[in-house]
Amino acid sequence: MATKLKYAKAIMLLAAIYNIFWGLIISAWPQILLFSNPPTDFLLIILRCVGMLVGVYGIAYYFASRDPQTYWPLILVGWIGKLLGPIGSVYYIVMGKLAPAFFWVNVWNDIIWLLPFGWVIIMAMKKKF
Repeated sequence: MATKLKYAKAIMLLAAIYNIFWGLIISAWPQILLFSNPPTDFLLIILRCVGMLVGVYGIAYYFASRDPQTYWPLILVGWIGKLLGPIGSVYYIVMGKLAPAFFWVNVWNDIIWLLPFGWVIIMAMKKKF
């Protein structure tokens, strides 16, 4: 069981580092998410806020990495966001409001984390650590 706990802690620590890094990048250079769309002040402000939220999730993931069994609800909140983000993107891509290339943002920021987060949540809820 100790090995499973080490994996869970490593997953959440990697997620913390990734989210803090990605949040800083988006906050500093929000235009990288525009995919050739014209930047407006409002849009850049909103994207900077998204970057801030992503970074804050990273802080939550750091605390979850210390004790995944106790902090599994934080991981669940992150998992829900990582599920809903791609769903929303697909909707807006189908509606023609987002470029299909935007989906790669979801692949790297959401989809790749769904299975690892799900595993940690299940292990924590079943008290398998």
